[in-house]
Amino acid sequence: MFTLKSKSLNLLIAFTMVVSVFLFGSSQKASAGLASGSKFLGNVIASSVPSNFGTYWNQVTPENSTKWGSVEGTRNSMSWSQADIAYNYAKSNGFPFKFHTLVWGSQEPSWVAGLSAADQKAEVTQWIQAAAQRYGGSDFVDVVNEPLHAKPSFRNAIGGDGSTGWDWVIWSFEQARLAFPNSKLLINEYGIISDPNAAAQYVAIINLLKSRGLVDGIGIQCHQFNMDTVSVSTMNSVLNTLSATGLPIYVSELDMTGDDATQLARYKEKFPVLWENTNVKGITLWGYIQGQTWKDNTHLVTSSGAERPAMTWLKQYLGSGGTQIPAAPTGLTATAGNAQVALGWTASSGATSYTVKRATTSGGPYTNVATGVTATSYANTGLTNGTTYYYVVSATNSAGTSGNSAQASATPSAGTQIPAAPTGLTATAGNAQVALGWTASSGATSYTVKRATTSGGPYTNVATGVTATSYTNTGLTNGTAYYYVVSATNSAGTSGDSSQVSATPSAGGGTGTLVAQYKASNTNVTDNTIGATFNIKNTGTSAVSLSGVKLRYYFTKDGTASLNAYVDYAQVGAANVSGAFASATGTNTDTYLELSFSAGAGSIAAGGQTGEIQIRIAKSDWSNFNEANDYSFDGTKTAFADWNKITLLQGGTIVWGTAP
Repeated sequence: MFTLKSKSLNLLIAFTMVVSVFLFGSSQKASAGLASGSKFLGNVIASSVPSNFGTYWNQVTPENSTKWGSVEGTRNSMSWSQADIAYNYAKSNGFPFKFHTLVWGSQEPSWVAGLSAADQKAEVTQWIQAAAQRYGGSDFVDVVNEPLHAKPSFRNAIGGDGSTGWDWVIWSFEQARLAFPNSKLLINEYGIISDPNAAAQYVAIINLLKSRGLVDGIGIQCHQFNMDTVSVSTMNSVLNTLSATGLPIYVSELDMTGDDATQLARYKEKFPVLWENTNVKGITLWGYIQGQTWKDNTHLVTSSGAERPAMTWLKQYLGSGGTQIPAAPTGLTATAGNAQVALGWTASSGATSYTVKRATTSGGPYTNVATGVTATSYANTGLTNGTTYYYVVSATNSAGTSGNSAQASATPSAGTQIPAAPTGLTATAGNAQVALGWTASSGATSYTVKRATTSGGPYTNVATGVTATSYTNTGLTNGTAYYYVVSATNSAGTSGDSSQVSATPSAGGGTGTLVAQYKASNTNVTDNTIGATFNIKNTGTSAVSLSGVKLRYYFTKDGTASLNAYVDYAQVGAANVSGAFASATGTNTDTYLELSFSAGAGSIAAGGQTGEIQIRIAKSDWSNFNEANDYSFDGTKTAFADWNKITLLQGGTIVWGTAP
């Protein structure tokens, strides 16, 4: 047993650390990396320090060596040798060091799950104290990693959900604050940068910690499975949500894939969004050398030492102070209305504002009609019907102003009116969701749903292009009040907002007491079988008959062969579960598998669950799928997690999840 009361052991540790720092510092000194100023640009160190690490990076995070499962794979036997390499290198070169991580369900020691609750609590306490005794000089500590996705097996031993829903997280930070009084304590999570709903859930946990003075910063993983496809507008929306907490943001695990041209384009578009945000105080990449990154094609330097174009650009960008003149906006559209033209365009990476210019002759000369526009849309009113107007837009930031966009034109006429703001908006709270409904606005072709957590806003768009007069906002935090308005749109433009309504979701009543959980039982994205395991929980106060429940899993069938579904195991009885395929439309899907339950499956008791339901999908010709972008697939979910990309229906109405 590693004991913290052994004076001789403490002295030995201290002596070893001093000697290793001296030897390391005398043998290798690094340069300051690419970043200068108050922000750091870091990377991970695995078992050894790459010779060119200091050429690029000036912050250190151990890749695996400070995770509990790596340190104490065998109970009472702690191995710190690889962690010492990373820590000593950072300290000898004056680089910030982050300890990653104290409490995490994905790489905890395998032996801890089988202990009694009392022993689990004692062991995790000892682990935190041992880590602090050795690395108390850490600049940052990831206290809890992935609380929304990878809860530890021992969480009930350290408080469980408790009265806040996150008592185990609060306990972890309390212990870390005692053990690491001089370090900045961070929380860390993935899937945030691309999902405003997940960001709102994350902020709910953060605010619990902030109110107790336990958290010093917000970590957001920005891995390729989010960053490759996320839009700049979504990134900015999420960063604004996190910034509203008043805490600094640290991008903890950044990587992007692609061939040379694709990766370069992604870095040029998205890295400045992170780096130039004033609340982002540092960025750590998750590997950079070919063959030494956790995902293929995320490397920036080849195994022979050659820099990929994205690395060359990164050096140039940071060498210019981290700001570049934005590119000219693209995708400019002009839609005519009655005495007005509605303009829209695609955001330019790094732009802080836009200038709208107009002419009555194609090609100009143009006159500025609006400057300092921060949105990617503008309505130019007070125009003369029957006159053709020509528009361009430019983008601006502190480095300068772009050239003009491609020209767009429109001729306003009296034939179409902007719709009136929707009326009759209602909000009905459910379990982790709010169901909205409103009266149709005459002439509207679509609606935009906006949400805030403060009465009166500011509001964030949560759904655009809604063609129905109802919308269910899922993935919310129970106990939090949400405020909603809705606007109406047609070709003439967009109305003002409706009157505000509010609702507070809770687990105790209302519709939507069912929760779908998912894990990928087959993580190979290009073989001939889709494998998934489900669990349905009932968070309500009364039993739910399974015969009235349907579960839908969305995917792409990748071919024309017919499909077969297999229920390999179900705790409610495989014979009581049947599957049928149907066509679907939407993001990354053309098909869904719908699971139905016979009367023999029984009911889910209040507070109960179905237990595992294991399914496989295969084609009649056994050809391969490509699940990489399938809507419901997530290969990182190898343990059960609530998953809103699977829908549950009761009586034909979706009560959990969001359809594509």
